[in-house]
Amino acid sequence: MIESYVSRVEEACGSAKTKDYTVILKFNNREEAIKKVLERSTVLREVRGMAAKASYDGKEFTVFMNGRIVFKSLKDRGELNSMLENLLK
Repeated sequence: MIESYVSRVEEACGSAKTKDYTVILKFNNREEAIKKVLERSTVLREVRGMAAKASYDGKEFTVFMNGRIVFKSLKDRGELNSMLENLLK
């Protein structure tokens, strides 16, 4: 499921115990993916047409309408994949 929507994942700097990830969505499916993610999460703040800060399962992330999602303070890549599977199903 993830492969249908995700082009690549980049690991960003994080603290010693957690990691930050930037998920780049595939251009052709980004609108559908963004819609699914926002429907399954709780939107905390939104700048219309630009970005939305959301929360899912106690973790906050930022969804940019250009097709990037930034996840902060995750334990590892496994936690990221699990969240993406749940958000994009």
